[in-house]
Parts: sequence; C-alpha cells; structure tokens
Amino acid sequence: MSTRPTTIDRRGNVYRAVNGQPYLAAMLGLAVAGGLLGCGGPVSLFPGLDALTNGDLVGPVQNTTQVAGDTPLPACVNNGQARTAIHAELFAELNQYRAGLGLNPLIYSKTLEAAADDQVQDLFERSFFAHVNPDGEDPGARAVRAGFCHKYVGENLAAGQVTVLQVMQAWKDSPTHHLNMIDPDYVYVGIGYYVDPFGRRYWAQEFGFDLP
Repeated sequence: MSTRPTTIDRRGNVYRAVNGQPYLAAMLGLAVAGGLLGCGGPVSLFPGLDALTNGDLVGPVQNTTQVAGDTPLPACVNNGQARTAIHAELFAELNQYRAGLGLNPLIYSKTLEAAADDQVQDLFERSFFAHVNPDGEDPGARAVRAGFCHKYVGENLAAGQVTVLQVMQAWKDSPTHHLNMIDPDYVYVGIGYYVDPFGRRYWAQEFGFDLP
C-alpha cells in the first residue's frame, strides 16, 4: 500500500504520510447502547433494548466467512474462519457494506480476532470501557501481544446492542466508527464478541494494515 501510519497519539488518532505530508485520520471509536463515547456528546441510539442471555451464543461455522485465496499471507495474520456464527455474521455485514461502497473486502485475521475477543471480555471482567486497558495497553499493543504483525491497527468498540444489524447501525451513525469501517487502506479485520453473565453484549472490530 502507498500510505504507512507513522505515529499514534494518546487520543487514538493515527497520522499517515501521504506524498510526504502527514494527515490525521481517526482510528478508534466507542459506542454504547444509549449513547456514544468519544464522538462528542452522548446521543441516544437504542433506548430500552432488552439484553439477551448467554444461551444465545452459537458455535463455530465453516461456510460464511471469506478466507484468502491462493496468495500466501503472513503467518502473523492467521487467516481462517470466524470463531462463531455471530463473529461471521458481523464480518459478512461489514464486507457487504464495504462492497456497496465499492471498497475491497477485508481478509479475516484470527490473530486480530483473538485480540478483539480478549478486549471485549476484559471490558466486563475489569469493569472499564475504553481503548486503553487498565494495564496501559492500547489496541496496537494488544494486537502485537496476540501475535499480529505490527501495532498499526484501528478499533471499534460497542456494548449493549443486541444484534449485528444494531451494532453496525450504531457504528455507521458515528463518524469516527464509520471512517474505520470504510477506510480503503485496511486489509485485515478480526471481530470480537462477548456476552457477560447478565446478558449484556460487547462488540469489537480490529482493523489492520498490510505493511511491508
């Protein structure tokens, strides 16, 4: 690719060099049912949603996730099938949305999926909602810890939405989340999904560049 991220600042923005000139693009976003965080003031999204139960989790699927073709991918990507049907559904909706805008589909990364799954479960277990965890790790550090190729990743987070369509709509309605989903330079994505013991659902998209 022709652009390479060079610096990530504390606000979760990435600077990329384009023709020798840096420009600023938001990489990170947070969305919660009933409001958005980090995107201006709170905005009502889905008031009154009833959380579903842990029993609604479903098992692995083998036929709805796009995998790479014959071109070898770096081992750090770990291309493969999404872990559950919910992961696969969100991945498919994201690529369908990108296709409708004339963008290339993203390649699924099990490494980014592991980072995303770890993050959404950690949100519940340590009672925080942020891109930087209590240990001070940002999305790039968490991706590298999971085994991804580099630290230049983008992240969307959400909590409280019940369905894939609802969380996709929440991200579409937020400019910073939307920019992540339609960034033409992203090549890889992994999905995170977790249902806590109270039935609240947590969602994540981890986006990665293909860097040399």
